[in-house]
Amino acid sequence: MKSVDYLIIGGSAAGTTAAEVVRSLVPEASITIITDEPYEEYSRVLLPFYIRKQSTREQLFLKKPQWYQEKKIELVKNTKAQDLEPKSHRVKVSSGEVYQYGKLLIAIGGFPVELSVDGSELENILYFRTVDDADEILKVAAEAKKAVIIGGGFVSLDFATGFYANGISDITILVREPYYWAGKLDDVSSQVLTNVLLENGVKIITGDEIEKFEPSFGEASEGKVGAVLTRGGKTLECDVAAVGIGIRPDILWLSGSAVKINRWILTNEYLETNLPDVYAAGDCAEFFDVIFNKQHALGNWANATSQGSVAAKNMVCAATGGKVGARTIFETASSYSDSFFGKSYTFIGVTDAKYADEVISRGSVESGKMTRIFVKTIDNVLRIVGATVINDPAEVGPLTSAVKGKTDIFPHIDKLGDLNFDLKKLLET
Repeated sequence: MKSVDYLIIGGSAAGTTAAEVVRSLVPEASITIITDEPYEEYSRVLLPFYIRKQSTREQLFLKKPQWYQEKKIELVKNTKAQDLEPKSHRVKVSSGEVYQYGKLLIAIGGFPVELSVDGSELENILYFRTVDDADEILKVAAEAKKAVIIGGGFVSLDFATGFYANGISDITILVREPYYWAGKLDDVSSQVLTNVLLENGVKIITGDEIEKFEPSFGEASEGKVGAVLTRGGKTLECDVAAVGIGIRPDILWLSGSAVKINRWILTNEYLETNLPDVYAAGDCAEFFDVIFNKQHALGNWANATSQGSVAAKNMVCAATGGKVGARTIFETASSYSDSFFGKSYTFIGVTDAKYADEVISRGSVESGKMTRIFVKTIDNVLRIVGATVINDPAEVGPLTSAVKGKTDIFPHIDKLGDLNFDLKKLLET
């Protein structure tokens, strides 16, 4: 059994940031990172650029082995946590080793939801989370001519732009919902986004879903996917299929620990779980958000980095009895932006229509731009709590500032839907 002051499960943005912050605060503490990856930390944000040939593989990697040595941070690769015993402060890992911790941070991120339909075992069915996945995408795409993408969200856009950049011109996206990104956008915003895909030759089938994968026939392609059959009766021929239907946390190893879990690991605003000395950060943390007075999870790199830093400060503060650092609330209005086929999209704050009191739209299909503004009264203040912005980057700055600043927008509420109203006026006092 090994004893360690700070044990971190997960070596990506949240976990590595936490280790770095802990080291800066307590130079003599022992720190161990357990990661299921065979690599040092790399940027998942850059992975879509890598498969679009806009970044090299070498540029993905953020940390070299020497960094861990210099910081005196032990990195244990190719290893998974298997069991947590909170009473004894012990974690058993896949190598058989047992770690006794002072403070534990769970920063395991999310994993792609896999399809379990007939033919799922065939080759050239791709998922996208790791650098190894990206390598496989590039390898398969180099020889493919027809691609079918299953799912209508972030990852499917990455697949579509990646395949396109690798010379695949026959691309079809299969979406179960009535329109693309039905969980995030309304039908008008979705049409603005969909039009960009259609203009670039990407076909979209909505309101249908996969029934099974069928194999390709012929000696050269034996064992590989050859078609996607849909429940609506369509046969979509392909030599590569990609799946982007969501992510899930790898939390089975926590089942006997009594840690509270909703969909993800529940924490308070300090990223503390219900278990003593156990914290969670990053994609796997469903935290209490003091800005929006709600419990939710945020899955993006910037959020994971910020949460890793806050969790580290709180672990050190608790471990030193408040002598080092201060107890810190995680407080942010998350935003995420990306590009596709030369256009952009941004999600700011909470974009749940059920949470908002009102959703105000500005833009149109004809203009190729659409913004939706989510408004809610919190503590007697009428605020913008979130926004989706499709292909109108000038609106992102003022909306982000209004969300983060908890700006009272009551004087402007009747003007928000007017395209002639400059959103910068929201910030004027």
